[in-house]
Amino acid sequence: LVEMHESLKEIFVNFNNGFTEELRPASQELQNYFEEQNIVLPKGYRTEINLEALEWLNDISVHLASGYVITIDYGYTASEYYSAKRNLGTLACYYQHTVTGNLYENIGKQDITAHVNFSALAIWGKKYGLDFTGYCNQNYFLRSLGLASFLRKVELENVADKGKLIQINKLLFDMGDKFKVLIQQKGIATKLLTGMQFSQHNFL
Repeated sequence: LVEMHESLKEIFVNFNNGFTEELRPASQELQNYFEEQNIVLPKGYRTEINLEALEWLNDISVHLASGYVITIDYGYTASEYYSAKRNLGTLACYYQHTVTGNLYENIGKQDITAHVNFSALAIWGKKYGLDFTGYCNQNYFLRSLGLASFLRKVELENVADKGKLIQINKLLFDMGDKFKVLIQQKGIATKLLTGMQFSQHNFL
């Protein structure tokens, strides 16, 4: 977690009769993260940086001689992630199917999650030898692969298994816009993939 003041600060956690947050000067690595993406945060802006995702990407590239890296998750491009409307970041806590924003309740009993910055994965992936192949939401990805046509076929056949219809609709519509798909490649000449017919190529 970071917060912009006169300069970028990293948020640390202390405990003294309860949890408290402490602001300390952000490392150069955290500052470089925004500089590499040409992101300038306004004063008071709070958000997240996931450096481990970049290390994970580098580790994959080191061990991958030839093939594709497919990342599917909740997330945004950098311009969406660090837009004015997300000045408190994307961090969320899930406890008993309820979403909260309090990190310091239900310690050890709640899931804590944040969205993925897909622009960062593409930028650092390129540095690590992974070429950009395509990026789109899950709806477009699955439609490109023929799932919408399969859904129509299932509906026309009046399949008794309604659960299958519900699952397909969830993938396309309920989760289709929320989940994003980034594909990167290494050691492969072609960049034409069936699932990337609706790829957004200028998302950086």
